[in-house]
Amino acid sequence: MLAARVSIADILMRKGVHSESWNLGRTPFTPGWDVVGIIDKLGDKVSTWQTGQMVAALPIVGGYSEYISLPSNDLVPVPLGLDPAYAVSLVLNYITAYQMLHRCAHIKPGEIILINGGAAGGVGTALLQLGKLANLKKMYGTASYRKHNIVSDLGGIPIDYKSVDLV
Repeated sequence: MLAARVSIADILMRKGVHSESWNLGRTPFTPGWDVVGIIDKLGDKVSTWQTGQMVAALPIVGGYSEYISLPSNDLVPVPLGLDPAYAVSLVLNYITAYQMLHRCAHIKPGEIILINGGAAGGVGTALLQLGKLANLKKMYGTASYRKHNIVSDLGGIPIDYKSVDLV
């Protein structure tokens, strides 16, 4: 492992209140929701990866370990030259945003979305960037007034949830 992110999901799992907590079995467990590392060894039937290659993964647990064994289809290549600390900060936010847009909402080009609950945060900014790539017509995003520039700079239309009746 080169980098593991500390996320709210890790904290909630430690408290036993995250929806994935049921899957932990008995404590203690090793946290580590999302990771970036270098492939040290390959399984006998793995041909899609090379030792020494930098990859990212979302193991949900075990990422704070020195080594972790994961199925090869759970890995994503990390571009050469990208700092592992930067790369790991993208994994959970962008996977979450991608799933929200494409697997849950099934967005299509030209549609309009509302990002409620923090368009200037990690998942919110990922939604704005991926929404732009998906050619959405408009993207509205709630954010405090002091963060409106973040939403605007990413192509969204900011809504100050503190001073506007959103409904």
